[in-house]
Amino acid sequence: GNFLLANFEAHLKESCLHFSRRVGYRCPSCAVVFGGVNSIKSHIQTSHCEVFHKCPICPMAFKSAPSAHAHVYTQHPGFSNQQSKMIYKCAMCDTVFTHKPLLSSHFDQHL
Repeated sequence: GNFLLANFEAHLKESCLHFSRRVGYRCPSCAVVFGGVNSIKSHIQTSHCEVFHKCPICPMAFKSAPSAHAHVYTQHPGFSNQQSKMIYKCAMCDTVFTHKPLLSSHFDQHL
């Protein structure tokens, strides 16, 4: 609308609170708003990113270590003493990382 300058300044300070608003980061998966980059990164990593147990021999990955172990035992009997490796899948783009800190730093390109 049309405001006089004094009315406009009062509106900004008292009505719309434009100058007192804070930056927030909305989670793209669940729409919860966080006050800082570190808090949303932590939230996405703990709540929305999936962890898999990758077979050390082939590209297969499983949701649990016992499932990965059973796969290695039955499909790769000569390698049954090898442990599965944990991999971390980004919830925002499905990129997979072998180390959790790499996933955390990867979030910077999304945020």
